[in-house]
Amino acid sequence: MFQVGTLFLWGIILGNGINEDIHEVSAFQIVAPVNFNPFFPATEVRRPPKIPPSNESAPDPFEVWAKMRTGLGIGPGSSPQTYWVGGGALYEAYSGKKIAIFEGFDVGKGVQLGENHVRQLSRKIFWFRDPNTGEVMTEYEGEPVRPIVYDCQMIDYHKNPENGSITYSVEASLRDVKDMPKLEITSQMVGSSQMMIQVPVFLDIPLANEQGRYQAWEFYDYNVDPSFPEDRPATASWCRQGSVPPFNTDSKAVLRFSGQRVDTFDELPERMKVLVDEKYPHFRYPPKDENEVKGLTSEK
Repeated sequence: MFQVGTLFLWGIILGNGINEDIHEVSAFQIVAPVNFNPFFPATEVRRPPKIPPSNESAPDPFEVWAKMRTGLGIGPGSSPQTYWVGGGALYEAYSGKKIAIFEGFDVGKGVQLGENHVRQLSRKIFWFRDPNTGEVMTEYEGEPVRPIVYDCQMIDYHKNPENGSITYSVEASLRDVKDMPKLEITSQMVGSSQMMIQVPVFLDIPLANEQGRYQAWEFYDYNVDPSFPEDRPATASWCRQGSVPPFNTDSKAVLRFSGQRVDTFDELPERMKVLVDEKYPHFRYPPKDENEVKGLTSEK
C-alpha cells in the first residue's frame, strides 16, 4: 500500500482536502501510527494544549544587559562591581596551531546617566602562557611578550526609546576608537529563562605615526537567565581575528575566550590573584569614577 514518508507531504495531502474530515488540522498536530495511510481517515488527532497567556512582561534587554554586564540595578544580579573571568587560546590562522594560552579578566561597574543611558567604567588584563609549560610568556621568537593591559575604559550604552535597540560607544580607552562603527547589541530569548546577547566589534583605525592601520573584528556572545539565579552565573564567549604583536602583525591571529561573571576578587583563579597583587594591584577594583579614567587616558 502507498504510504507517506514525511510530515511535509502529509501537510500537502491534508491541505488539499483529500481527507475532508481533518483537512483543517495542521500536519504537525497529527500523531500517526507506522502504517498510516493518508487515503483513509487518520486514526488519532491530537491538538496541542492551549497555553494561557503570561501576565509577566518580557524582560527588558537594556535592563538585563546593564545589570549583567556591570551589576547596575537592584535585586538579584546587582553588584557594586563585576568581574568577567576566563580563558582560551591564541591560534595561528589558518593552520589552527595553538601559539599561546590566553587568560585574564576585566573588572567594571555601571553608572546610570539617564533612563536610557548607562556608562561602564572598567579595566581589563590578559596574560599569554606557554601552551606546553603553562608559564607566563615573556618572549616569543626573540621579541618581548607583555600582557594586554587596559588600565581603564569608559563605554556608554544607549537604548533607543522608540524601538528598544541598544548601541554602544567607547568614550575613553587605551586606543582612540571613537570613530569605530556604531553597531547594535542584539538579543533574543531562548525559552523562558535564557537570553542570548551578542556584541559585534569592527576596528579599522590608523596607527600612530602613520604606520599602517589597526584592523580586527570581534564578537562577544553572552548567555544569562534574566532572573539571575545564584546557581546559574552569566557566561560569555568571545572570538577575534586581528593582529596580536609580537605573535602576529598581519591581522590574521585568532583569539578565542570563554568565561563567566563573578562578583568578588576572591573568586578569581589563584594564579591571577597572585599576578595582580604582585604587579597590578589597581586591578582588584574598577575605576573609581570618570576623573580616574580621564587621568589615566591622558597619561597615554
